[in-house]
Amino acid sequence: MRHPIPVSIDSFGPDGAGSGTDDKGRRWNVRGGAPGSVVSCGGKPKSGIILEILSPAPDAVAPQCAQFAVCGGCQWQHVPLERQRAEKLASLARLLAPLGGTDHGIAGAEGYGYRNKVELSFGRLRYMAKAELDTGITREGRFLGMHAPGRFDKVVDAPRCEIASDAMNAVLARVRVDTLGTTWPLWDPVAHTGFWRHVGLREGRNGVLVLLFTTPGDDEQAAWIAAHAADWGAAGVLWFETDAKADAAIGTLRAVVHGQDHVVERLGGLDYRLSPTAFFQVNPRGAELLCATVAQAAGRGGTLLDLYCGTGVLGLACAGNFTRIVGIDVNAASVADAVVNAAANGVEATFLAGEVEKHVAAIQRASAGSGRPVVIVDPPRVGLHPDALAYVAGLDAEALVYVACRPTSLLRDGLALQAAGWRCTDRWAVDLFPQTGHVEVVTRWERP
Repeated sequence: MRHPIPVSIDSFGPDGAGSGTDDKGRRWNVRGGAPGSVVSCGGKPKSGIILEILSPAPDAVAPQCAQFAVCGGCQWQHVPLERQRAEKLASLARLLAPLGGTDHGIAGAEGYGYRNKVELSFGRLRYMAKAELDTGITREGRFLGMHAPGRFDKVVDAPRCEIASDAMNAVLARVRVDTLGTTWPLWDPVAHTGFWRHVGLREGRNGVLVLLFTTPGDDEQAAWIAAHAADWGAAGVLWFETDAKADAAIGTLRAVVHGQDHVVERLGGLDYRLSPTAFFQVNPRGAELLCATVAQAAGRGGTLLDLYCGTGVLGLACAGNFTRIVGIDVNAASVADAVVNAAANGVEATFLAGEVEKHVAAIQRASAGSGRPVVIVDPPRVGLHPDALAYVAGLDAEALVYVACRPTSLLRDGLALQAAGWRCTDRWAVDLFPQTGHVEVVTRWERP
């Protein structure tokens, strides 16, 4: 690594990293760099790493998390929440200026304890910060936590997560003691060996689900999990198995070991049944703000097309203003939940499972006969697939509501929509992810 280089951070970039210059005038992107601070950096200008904070920002605050700055999650706990949102809004204004539209500001809820879902990884190698390297703390052991930025092979040991709810942290504490106390090996992502792989936690109104991810287990391991699951204070414990080499919390359900197999969340007066792996917003109070914003952007009409519908949250939030809801999503489990959610809330809706770009004809049949639709698109972070973008851009629709979790993807797709004759009329920001650089953007588009 090159010698440490001082960098003066002056702003946030569109990816949430700090942006600043060194004494040679080169611009650096620095993860965790706060505007107003001077940091000593290693790495390369496009992906700088903070080695030391030489001078903190004037308004810096103390992070609540003991793992902050080494965990791969939060970036901004040292930045006041009001400043975080002001910087996010300023970054969006710079990035999305080519799209136009009226900027309606940013909304958000509390900054800590907001997440209703977390995933943790087991590991036998602990990631150590620079200050710990010469302290004699052991690197090898049994750990459960999050990966450090850019490190798939080492885990930042995390007894708790400050942006997760108190209820999930209480369950995590029990799961952690019991699983790490066994003698079964933890997953080694280099050798592809080990039993314990991941722990997932998901919370709803009916409690916390624990999702255990392991390699295929034997009768002894099955008996141990069954004996301990009821003591963790969870509403349900589900056991998933996988022999895949990829270090991801995925697998085939072996058993519902204890209690329930789903959670129920309530947003905006509607109840949502969530399967353990179905997509759902991780910030329920922020999600209520997002639903209200999308409903405002969508307005009223006959048919609402909810593309990338997930469990149906955005479409159902708008149901009172439309006569027909048609949704589609690639995740079959999410679509099954959407069907149940619509029925439970007394909403007539059609939900299809599949990729938007491959089911154009089915979408058109389901939505035919009720005039020009209003369309919601809420694609993954990479944005719209080129075929889906071509379909959406060519729609004869009353309006289009594009919900983006990555603003740079919105910019790319938005410029393509402009080229097809669409005009961005309004833009809202919703801070669903405090303490991180992520921000959700809702835009309304019209075409004469």
